[in-house]
Amino acid sequence: MNPEGSGLDPEGRRRVSLAVRAGVAVRDPADAPAAVELARLAQRRLEARTLPSALRISAGVVLVWLVLVALPVTISTGVHLAALAAGLGVGLLLFAAVLLLGRRQLRLARRAEQRNLRLLEDGRP
Repeated sequence: MNPEGSGLDPEGRRRVSLAVRAGVAVRDPADAPAAVELARLAQRRLEARTLPSALRISAGVVLVWLVLVALPVTISTGVHLAALAAGLGVGLLLFAAVLLLGRRQLRLARRAEQRNLRLLEDGRP
């Protein structure tokens, strides 16, 4: 089932989306199937995009650091290992932060799926 085509009005879609992002069950059991499907879709997207996004962002920051900081310093006064190490450290920290945020969103989507499945099975959150 596609959450977009599930017959939900725009307000219902917004409620389902907010519930999934927060990792909670929807209040209305009629919205639970759409919430489960949306949570599964979010999990697939996060699993596919988190690592490439983290690599792309951190590599870009390291490249910009090298071009804007390390290269001018190297040209003017010689190679500074501290400037190179700082750029790599910033890139590594950013990579870790993006991965942690992605894992958090993935955990919330899984929690939303489980809670909405429980709502469907038991008829209660």
